[in-house]
Amino acid sequence: WQRGRYGSAVGRAVHGVLQTVDLATGADLAALAATQAMAEGLSGREWLIERLARSALDAPIVQAAAGLPHWRELYVAAPAGSHVIEGYVDLLVRTPDGLVLVDYKTDYIRDDDSVAAKVARYGRQLAAYALALERVLGEPVADARLVLCGGEAVRELPVPRWAEVIDALRDELAGAAAPGTGPLG
Repeated sequence: WQRGRYGSAVGRAVHGVLQTVDLATGADLAALAATQAMAEGLSGREWLIERLARSALDAPIVQAAAGLPHWRELYVAAPAGSHVIEGYVDLLVRTPDGLVLVDYKTDYIRDDDSVAAKVARYGRQLAAYALALERVLGEPVADARLVLCGGEAVRELPVPRWAEVIDALRDELAGAAAPGTGPLG
């Protein structure tokens, strides 16, 4: 369960399930959870991986994605000012209102203050991905959602003031002097 460079073993296992499971039906969820548990050395924790993945499947944006064009585990990289933004987008959905970025989080969240702090922290990460996608695709990302899978019930949270978060990060990156300095350095 150690947190490493790429998150916890549980988080990696849940993400592994969500990148392959049928979003509409959840078919073979238990088998996928067992496979990912074994891959991450989490024998005996299949139930947890399955529960967390199922909670993500219950999120309204994930349910909507099943019937819309979408991409999972989408690698994105693009220059931004004097930096390069790169990462993996958990889910990108083309909705009638535009592109929506979705990020699954399996962190344990104690209270509403913790939720607000996570949304602020991860909202900035999603804004960076949105800037990279905008540059590569030539269209803006209309919205971003965090799907918090750690509780008893799924919590799907929009990033508040999404356009302002993107604009602020764009301004910071444009003003960064050199690689290794500034907001992402």
